[in-house]
Amino acid sequence: MTRSWTAAVLFAGLTLTNLPASVRAEPAISPEARKSLPAAVVAYLDRRRECSHWSGEDAYDAARGRQIAAAVKRLRCDDIEADETRLRQRYGRDPAVRRALDGAAHAD
Repeated sequence: MTRSWTAAVLFAGLTLTNLPASVRAEPAISPEARKSLPAAVVAYLDRRRECSHWSGEDAYDAARGRQIAAAVKRLRCDDIEADETRLRQRYGRDPAVRRALDGAAHAD
């Protein structure tokens, strides 16, 4: 490796280790599991992961604060707990759904 390539790899590694776990972690469920879950559950899990990301962002200036607020509003992050409750009521008998929702809750 060249010196610049080595420096870039080291910098990327250091940067990733300083990110919150919710940002650097892979999705909580495998692609195979995603295919077997109801679409509403998959959409919720994706939305929850995005909400976790945006809630951990720093509003270092007014423009960034507006960007974060817009993302939180677009994703309806304030409704995430109520949406999970509805999904648990609707699909609560499905063990795969329960595992996926429990995994998402513990990933936060």
